[in-house]
Amino acid sequence: MSNRLHENQIINMDCVQGMRTLPDDIIPLTVTSPPYDDLRTYDGLSEWDFMDVAKELYRITMPGGVVVWVVQEQIKNGSESGETSRQRLAFANIGFRLHHTMVMEKLGGHQHSKGRYGGSLEYAFILSKGKPRYFCPLRDKPNKKAGRIKVFLNRNRDGSFAPKKKAKVHPFGFRSGVWPYATGKNNTAKEDYAFEHPALMPEQMAEDFILSWSKVGDLIFNPFAGGGTAMKIALLNHRRYLGFEINPKYVEIAQRRPKEAEATMAERIRKGN
Repeated sequence: MSNRLHENQIINMDCVQGMRTLPDDIIPLTVTSPPYDDLRTYDGLSEWDFMDVAKELYRITMPGGVVVWVVQEQIKNGSESGETSRQRLAFANIGFRLHHTMVMEKLGGHQHSKGRYGGSLEYAFILSKGKPRYFCPLRDKPNKKAGRIKVFLNRNRDGSFAPKKKAKVHPFGFRSGVWPYATGKNNTAKEDYAFEHPALMPEQMAEDFILSWSKVGDLIFNPFAGGGTAMKIALLNHRRYLGFEINPKYVEIAQRRPKEAEATMAERIRKGN
């Protein structure tokens, strides 16, 4: 089945069944955040088999394609469950390259756990099928010394110093592997009705992933479409999208958001803004 038949759709279907309708090696970028252990009930529709999902993701990901898997560790009996570590190693055993592990920092909340510093970390596992085909690093950290000449001094593997290099400091530096995000109304999502989904991915987070690991025109996939954040942001950044979502209530939200975003974008173009 051609992926063109599913272009720009969010389909009410179990994600494994949905992925099994797709041919091999067609998805350049998956951006997804699966249900975190049993942190949310999702109207009783949160049951899924990790290995079935992981194997299908590997099959449909194109060579050089990337899967962004955002997941949070659950705290059980005061300690971490370890599920994210098990998932990470399972992806490697299937064949994915563990390209990068990032930390997503949610700002604004004040989590506290007895005997721990704050809540559990949220990770983004960047998994690739071979060497990533595309990467556009985000460079948006203002440099205080922009424009000045800096001397760079690096060590060789044997401990000796490499020859000094001089270069002008760029106005902006590259990001680190820790990305902070404000959450809540107007940050996680703009639409009030989107919060009927209990665990939305922040729009800015989805955009940062999409801009980093996909090209204009690419097909962005989410097997757990949820509230449709990745789909909306893909459309606004001139990508195509495809999502599966088992909960019909969330499908309505996920379908509505990109359609409204598309209409708003078309109106701005019409007005010349």
